Amino acid sequence: MVLLDFVVGIPSPKLHVPHAFKPTRDDRGWFINPIGPNPWWMVLAALVPALLCTILIFMDQQISAVIVNRKEHKLKKGCGYHLDLFMVAVMLGVCSVMGLPWFVAATVLSITHVNSLKVESDCSAPGEQPKFLGIREQRVTGLLIFVLMGCSVFFTSVLKFIPMPCFMASFSTWVCRRSEEFSSLIA
Repeated sequence: MVLLDFVVGIPSPKLHVPHAFKPTRDDRGWFINPIGPNPWWMVLAALVPALLCTILIFMDQQISAVIVNRKEHKLKKGCGYHLDLFMVAVMLGVCSVMGLPWFVAATVLSITHVNSLKVESDCSAPGEQPKFLGIREQRVTGLLIFVLMGCSVFFTSVLKFIPMPCFMASFSTWVCRRSEEFSSLIA
């Protein structure tokens, strides 16, 4: 569809991509002054919401970790396993100072990722249910996701030609596939 849109020249809405790698607002740089034009007491007033956000993110990370680490998943923890929460804290600080969106553990995506890495036995008899053997433990998927997200900055010359319906169709397909799995669990 992208090639057809490009060749024929269909006037479809495209992804809006900036021409330069710079902050979206011209009145600020990469780093944000935490106080800015606000009075000094706003720092004190922001402590309570900041504490609540910290608790919320910590709980999200811990709930995701507890669900993923259930005994039935038979996970073996590596030596760098507990660095996850430290990395989340460091990246939240970096994102806050630069005015970037926060990211969290994404409980549903974490569970889906663990389910996709399940190792099951091969069935030899017809109708026999495969037996759960464990989880293929790896961190390559997460690393590649974030590397590709970072590299998307360099692909802007290509991304600006992709019609928005293509993005929406790929997202809708993923959502529909997940809802079909959900409805099959309910039935």
